[in-house]
Amino acid sequence: MIDQRIEKIYSTLKAEVISERDANLQLIKAEQLIFYCWKNYPLRFSDADLDSILEKQMIESECLDNRKNNHIVYVASTLFAIGGHTRCILNFIDNLPNYEHTVILTRQNKSIPDNIFESLKEKNVDVVILNTKNSILEKSSEIISKLNSNCPSKVYLFQHPDDLVPLMAFGKNKTYNVFHYNHADHVYTLGMRYFHKVLEFRNSGALISHFGKSISNSQIQVLPIQNNYETPNRSESKSKLGFDSTKRIVGTLTNFGKAQSLHGMPNLVNVITELSVKYADLNFVIIGLTEQEFSKIAGESMPIPKNIHCLGIVKNPEPYYETFDFFLEPFPVGSGLGIVEACKHGAIPVFAPQQAHLCSTYEVFHNEIQKLLIQATTFDTYFSTIENYFNSNCSEIIVLSEKIKSGIHKHHRGEKWVEQLDNAALVFEPSETIDAASYLKNEALFFQAYQKKSTHELIEHLLSLKELVSKKTLLTLFIGSNRVFSIFNLNKQNTKRLAIKFIKS
Repeated sequence: MIDQRIEKIYSTLKAEVISERDANLQLIKAEQLIFYCWKNYPLRFSDADLDSILEKQMIESECLDNRKNNHIVYVASTLFAIGGHTRCILNFIDNLPNYEHTVILTRQNKSIPDNIFESLKEKNVDVVILNTKNSILEKSSEIISKLNSNCPSKVYLFQHPDDLVPLMAFGKNKTYNVFHYNHADHVYTLGMRYFHKVLEFRNSGALISHFGKSISNSQIQVLPIQNNYETPNRSESKSKLGFDSTKRIVGTLTNFGKAQSLHGMPNLVNVITELSVKYADLNFVIIGLTEQEFSKIAGESMPIPKNIHCLGIVKNPEPYYETFDFFLEPFPVGSGLGIVEACKHGAIPVFAPQQAHLCSTYEVFHNEIQKLLIQATTFDTYFSTIENYFNSNCSEIIVLSEKIKSGIHKHHRGEKWVEQLDNAALVFEPSETIDAASYLKNEALFFQAYQKKSTHELIEHLLSLKELVSKKTLLTLFIGSNRVFSIFNLNKQNTKRLAIKFIKS
């Protein structure tokens, strides 16, 4: 294993889960294990042994026949003022006005943010906040009780990976059609195979679910976005919000937790600060981050450049998306929905380095515009790629912007999303949708650059991913003319040794 310490901790935590005899404590320890794996990248995506243990505690409920076909329930861990899960739920509701909607929250420790609460209230959405002091099984029982009283036709899960309440409620419950929205690719998850269907945002997520979590019913589902496509003139939109209409705007969407450094990588605040100094004629707009939060990440002593605008929480980001010429994907934690919403208005997306391997498999974009997307595999190329676009003339930017906007409108508008919601033809076929070579090469670049591992450890890492692609593909990467290891200048003897090790593994 690459990191014996991580593996040892994992084994210890797993043993504690298995040996625990108290039902509630066992689930709490299982959540702690998931959280650890979520944050420490243990080179595994699920655990069948733990699935079987948890299955014994799943709640069974009697089957009801009087389901309401126009009622949808969303089960989420929390709602934030800005967040992918929150925006997805709101966009579901906006795009399905003829349905009744209920939102059930399992971990809402604080009150729902005002902007979200007002939006739900306006749409007559029933909101149920479970008592966070109750046990996992108590909250699961409460969910089933609520559902049995209103009998929805569908349930969509937007929980955090370490939230076991939905799994305990629906793992054995076949009464309702339960769809799990998988919003993060490299996430250790328990019990996904028990749900009716797993919906993916990206082909890379579907790849991991299919091979790493034994999910045979995975389906790519484009992200639901707001259903208005009458995009005003960008210059007019800038003027309306008080920006200089002659200056390009580089926008992004994040929050304080997601904008901080991870594993020593540069963060969004660092990058935007550096760019703002070099490109004083551009405006940089950050939705979701206040000036105080920006300063705390950048360093209290550093004044915020005048061309950086921290907007904090924005009730409706659409008017600001209309002003963006570029959209920088936030990092270390990306924002898939933010990218799609900004691209709807013609913003040109710039993917962060650790997300670069997702570009060619980013299913929210159609093949027609995938080739237009900016790809970068290191922070050096990230900066140079951004600068190339910043320095492009206006006519080139306008043409590219219109192509991206028309592609989103054609394939991912709200009406199209509603049509595809129950389309069985969208079943994921991994052999047809994954560029394994690109996936592994970017995985290697990211791993060596930001996990600070040796070449030997890197090889072990790539070997551990062999279950995600075919042996033929990996063997080609080892010994083919375009092998991934050429980027590390391995000699012929070492390459042969590694190929033999792979074959035997």
